[in-house]
Amino acid sequence: MFRKRGRRRTVSLDLHETVLRALVKPQEDGDEWLLYEAAVPTGYVEDDLIKDEIGFFDWLKECLVKWNLKRDEVRYFVPDSAVMMKAIEHPENVESHELKGYVQMELGRSIQLPFENPLLDVYDPIPGDQKATVFAAPAEEVMRLANILEDANLDPMIADIRSLSSIRYFVHHNYFEKDKAYMIVEWMMTGVVVTIYRNEFVEFLRFQALEKENGRYKSYEEGEDVAFRFEGDFESYQFLLSDQVAELERMMTFYRFSIHKGDIGIDEILSFGESPDLEYIEIQMVENPSFPKVTTIKDADVQKVYSGFGSSDISLIGLALKGDVHESRD
Repeated sequence: MFRKRGRRRTVSLDLHETVLRALVKPQEDGDEWLLYEAAVPTGYVEDDLIKDEIGFFDWLKECLVKWNLKRDEVRYFVPDSAVMMKAIEHPENVESHELKGYVQMELGRSIQLPFENPLLDVYDPIPGDQKATVFAAPAEEVMRLANILEDANLDPMIADIRSLSSIRYFVHHNYFEKDKAYMIVEWMMTGVVVTIYRNEFVEFLRFQALEKENGRYKSYEEGEDVAFRFEGDFESYQFLLSDQVAELERMMTFYRFSIHKGDIGIDEILSFGESPDLEYIEIQMVENPSFPKVTTIKDADVQKVYSGFGSSDISLIGLALKGDVHESRD
C-alpha cells in the first residue's frame, strides 16, 4: 500500500497476538530462505493491533539482534481487522496506472469510505474492463508498525494485504483454474480471513474475529520453535469453530445468490493456516453435504517446495514472492 526505493535483503513480517514470524529472502537467487519465530509476550498485541508500543518496541529490538536483522527492507501485513474492500467501476479513459489517483480524487464524492485519511491500494486484474477493487485501511493503524520498524533500524517498504499474499502464493504455484470460484480460508489463532477469488478477481473479503470468552491458544517458546497451548474450555472452543464453518456456508450462499443471482457458486475451498485444529475444521467441512470440494493445505504440502515452512506460512511466503517493489501490482 506504500513503497519506498532501495534494495537489500527482503524481510517479510507476520505479526499476530501470539507470534511474530520473519521470513528473510536474500537478494541473490538460489540462496536459502530463513524463517525466524518468536512468541509475543502477553499484552503487547491484542488481536492484530499493537497495544503496548513501548514494550513491543523493546521486545522487537531483542528479536532483531538475535536474528541479525538490521537496515533491511521490510514488508508486513496491514492489520486484518482494519482492511476493507470496495468494488468500483471507473470511466473508460482512466487507465490502470491512473486508478489510485482517480480513487483519491473521488473519495467523499462517488466513492465513500467509513474512515478518514485512508491508505489505499487499487487492484486492477483486467485492465480496460472499467472495473477495479479498492482496498483501504486507516493510515494510523498501517503506519503504527512502520514507525516502530523505522525506529528499530529497519526500512519498511511495503504494507500488503494478507488475502492478496495468499492468492499470490497459489497463483505462483498455478493452482487456480479459469472460471472456477475459490473460497480461500486462512485459520489463525485470533480470527479467520475469508477471500473469494475467481478469474483473477477478488470478489469477496471478510475477517471474522474469534471470541475468546471460552478460551484461546497462547504461545510459548520451545527451543527455537514456537508452540501453542490451549487455555480454557476446549469443547466450547470447538463449538465456536463449528459456528465459523457454518458462517462459511452463509457466505457461500450470499456469494451465489446476492452477488451472482444464483448463476455462480463456489467450486473449491482452500483451507490453511496456523490453527492446530485444521484437521477438526476439515472434518466439519467435508461432512457438510452443502460444501463443495475442500482442500486443506498441510505442512507436508508446503514443505515439498519450501523446506522448513508450513501451512501457517502460506500468506507470509506470498508476501515474500511479491514482485518488484516499484511496480503497482505483481
